[in-house]
Amino acid sequence: MSFAVAVALWVSSLSLHAQVGALDSSNRTLKVLVGYPAGGPVDTLARRYAPRLAQKTGRVVMVDNHAGASGVIAADLLVKSSADGYPLLLAPVTLAIIAGLKKHLPFDPELDIVPLAWIANAPFVLVASPSLGVNSVSELIARANTPGVEVNFASASVGGIPHLAGEIFNAMAGLNMVHIPYKGAAPATSDLLAGQVNLMFDSLVSALPYIKSKRLVALGVTGKKRLTLAPDIPSISEFLPNYEAIGWYGFFVNKNTDSKTLVKLNALINEVTLLPDVDAALRSDGLEPVVASSAVFKRYYLAEMVKWSDTIKRAHITDD
Repeated sequence: MSFAVAVALWVSSLSLHAQVGALDSSNRTLKVLVGYPAGGPVDTLARRYAPRLAQKTGRVVMVDNHAGASGVIAADLLVKSSADGYPLLLAPVTLAIIAGLKKHLPFDPELDIVPLAWIANAPFVLVASPSLGVNSVSELIARANTPGVEVNFASASVGGIPHLAGEIFNAMAGLNMVHIPYKGAAPATSDLLAGQVNLMFDSLVSALPYIKSKRLVALGVTGKKRLTLAPDIPSISEFLPNYEAIGWYGFFVNKNTDSKTLVKLNALINEVTLLPDVDAALRSDGLEPVVASSAVFKRYYLAEMVKWSDTIKRAHITDD
């Protein structure tokens, strides 16, 4: 973030309270819809932003959980909400995946939902069981290309980013690693530590203790650059140019939200992301804070929809 951009955001924030206060004089509550249970990563983010949004707007900010169907229930509530910018939806990358994964949705994730503010990225790390005998992405590719050798990777569910990260790795490296789905990250990690499976794309925060204790081998992170928390772990893109398979989080609004409201809410949420305590908390959770316009977020969101839809089709993944 340049000094000029930071100053511009500070200046705009001087009148932001009054601007947002005028968005809807009939409603003093700002509702943040979350399509996942309380205590999970999306809910935790929502509750981190809620009190800061309340302070800056003078409104009551309520986190409203509607868990189920990979976030579809909460997203559908957003689509059916009034067209005044309330409520907001806080959603992960799953929102860009479901269009390619689910055959029947009650809304169009491209046309009915508008990206508002991109707040954080969540790269994963590719970790290997020491029993596989590889220490880098190049060694993994060579191993997986060895005649008669089968390499597999675990994930917590079918169609999640850790699964798709492996499928796009397969496509870009010309491999055929076998996906082993589990019902949750804990049993997948347990079998990886026991050497029952070879690989896993895991969150850095979860995997780091095992990497430090040498129970797992870190091969690369899935973002396009190395991470502050683990600068010694290379990016997979250093071996496979343009490889990227990350989680991310952002706020969304109803498609009928007017452009002025969109701009004002985007500036407000960006201001919260820039707060030192919020920035530090995000980074401690292994996230990379992001500040961007709604237009930039929209371009990225639409590109993600295409990318993951193509990956799902190529790998013949179904939501069964």
